Amino acid sequence: MAKGKGKVAKPPRGAQRRADKTSDTSEYDGYEPEPFLYDEEEKILASLVFLGSAALYICTMYPGLPGGDSGELMATAKDFGVSHPPGYPLFTTMAAIMINLFPIGTCAWKLNLMSSTIAGLTNMMMFINVKRFSGSDAAGVLAAGWCGFSRVFWMWSIQGEVFSLSNLFIMVIMYAAWRFANAEGRSGKFYEAKLGALICGLSLTNQHTSVLYIAPTALWVLFTLYNYDLADTYSLFQVGLRGLAGLSPYLQLPISSIFFKARVSWGDHRLFSDFKKHLLREDFGTFRLVSSSEQSTLWDNFMVYFNDSKTELTIAVWILFVVGMLIGLTLGSKKQREVMLIYMAMFGTYHLVFDSLANIKNPSGIFHGVLERFWLQPSLALCCVAGCGVGMIFQFLKEKANCPALKYLFLSLAVIAIGYQIQHNYEDCHENDNYFFWHFSRHILDQLPKRSILLTSGDFSTNTFRYHTIGEEYRTDVMVMDMQFMQAYWFYIMLMPINFPDVSFPGLYKPGKESKYPFYNLKKFLDENFDKYPIYMCVEVPKAEDSIEGYYEAWPFGMCKVFVRVSDNRDPLEHVTSMPWINLEKYPLPDLDRYEPQTWEYTMAMSMLETYSKPATWLWNRANSMTDQALKKKYYETAMNMMVENRKHVFDMVEKGLVTKNVVYYISPLEKNLGHLSLILYSVTKREDPEMAAHWTAQCKKYWTNYVEWHRDTVITKDSMWNTLNSIIKMDDFSSLQLVA
Repeated sequence: MAKGKGKVAKPPRGAQRRADKTSDTSEYDGYEPEPFLYDEEEKILASLVFLGSAALYICTMYPGLPGGDSGELMATAKDFGVSHPPGYPLFTTMAAIMINLFPIGTCAWKLNLMSSTIAGLTNMMMFINVKRFSGSDAAGVLAAGWCGFSRVFWMWSIQGEVFSLSNLFIMVIMYAAWRFANAEGRSGKFYEAKLGALICGLSLTNQHTSVLYIAPTALWVLFTLYNYDLADTYSLFQVGLRGLAGLSPYLQLPISSIFFKARVSWGDHRLFSDFKKHLLREDFGTFRLVSSSEQSTLWDNFMVYFNDSKTELTIAVWILFVVGMLIGLTLGSKKQREVMLIYMAMFGTYHLVFDSLANIKNPSGIFHGVLERFWLQPSLALCCVAGCGVGMIFQFLKEKANCPALKYLFLSLAVIAIGYQIQHNYEDCHENDNYFFWHFSRHILDQLPKRSILLTSGDFSTNTFRYHTIGEEYRTDVMVMDMQFMQAYWFYIMLMPINFPDVSFPGLYKPGKESKYPFYNLKKFLDENFDKYPIYMCVEVPKAEDSIEGYYEAWPFGMCKVFVRVSDNRDPLEHVTSMPWINLEKYPLPDLDRYEPQTWEYTMAMSMLETYSKPATWLWNRANSMTDQALKKKYYETAMNMMVENRKHVFDMVEKGLVTKNVVYYISPLEKNLGHLSLILYSVTKREDPEMAAHWTAQCKKYWTNYVEWHRDTVITKDSMWNTLNSIIKMDDFSSLQLVA
């Protein structure tokens, strides 16, 4: 072979670069960017995907407040405050514009509308990505609809949260990678690199996990720029400048702290140290989901994801993912192989890093829900690659059959498959009548007297109150205080003067028995403010907070607790008979047949049901420590009557259809408690009133029989008292039992 024959000429190197490196247009002009949509047919299909999916999302979106972080995001956006770490400045800015300029609807409705519309754009970008790679319209439509109307994607698309915008950026980053791979010449690569850097910068101002897509993409782009002699200082500066421009929404944090008086906002970002701490999520741990020392393994987390995605997207998507990867890497063109490699690098990097760092071990309940929302991003790549595989198969069959009309058959099959997906998940995802969180917070706020202090902690309760008092300006006289915020110095600088100017805060809150300046504990806070304001708490008293023992008690009050001074000698029986109750007719519970344990609806319903019986158990616990036998019996009997009334009320709601029959299963601990309390009442009456003792014997058997029958197949491995309960039910005479009342 002659020297040099068959070799591909390399792009020019730095020695041939023009001397004038400051003129971008003279060096890189002549490049015409690829059109966003190629032709009329593609424009029509892309528009239909966007409009159709957005319309369905809007029709099924929450009409009001969703659970989780939504309430906080809405409240901070209204005053242009700073959301929880890492701040989500782009989302906050967009939400602030939507809330303050869109003319109709509540804050919650506006942001739910915004998220639903963004989710429609995400589906359109999925269509475009798959169409660009495979050339198949049908595969693009199928990938967009199958992924977009899976249960998890659908649920997080219809509520005012950051995940819709995050999903859109993932799809746009994948599209930018395709554009870069297909750009011709040095001018094309340079143009697309700058555009991609801007997109990547913007994506990082919404959710940091997008860096796991950006990192492998950036390495590939840098390597390509080097090969095209574009890795000099000037060129990299130009690309980096666009990336920094994309990060500019983070200026929202210091701007908010300096110029805006937000009623809820995290941190004092006038200080760089606070800005850095917030940006890197140092309070939680960078790339950690919760502030916990627990750790799970990469393999465990990946298998949880794999099993979940099999349920949500079906095993067929995983099979098509492997098919798409193999076809793209072996039979695709050079550019297709290049793009497929980067798609696989994105998917692999996300799981390698995120699954290694996600510190939720054996996720269940709401913590499983926390994980599944972060699995949306890798599932986008999963569905995109699977769609590319389907598209290449479709194109192969169409060419072999030499029948262009086959594409309409494939489109029809795609529409049928999407119709099935919608029908399959509609029941779980239509939330257009979901006012549960709105009812929850309204119910509590309505019970509180004017000018009350309401101490809270955690996302569930705190964010719902934040939304109502700030987002809807409802019960603004109630002072909602987050006990987590009260432990931060910036609470007293940024929030206290705006929200609580007349409340006494004797230093910096720190739970515990001892309280030395500059710290104060709960007792000291109550000492300073108890005579000025009614003080309530919508959370359990922190375990570390034992300072109030002997001085104050937290008594049940509806869904909350009210602080009572021990020295006031208030009557507990009078209190529980006069306190407000949960009105299940006015504020119905979520359907526990429908909502899974990882949802906020399930968490809320369980919280309400547990609270429903707490006044009775509170009396019961007080009675256990009494020495006056007559008073002790009175407390037990009152607690028993309250539990029986609670049980009757819930069953009445079942009969009226206001709560589901499945609620009976979830409140069965009440049945167990009724049996236990009946046994205690038997013990205190067996000597002086044998007839009443026999009554309590029968009641104990009745309640425990119900409990055992309802849970025969589920509780046998969970309840340590299972064998004991079964034995007692079969006894004719309880006199041999050793009971301590």
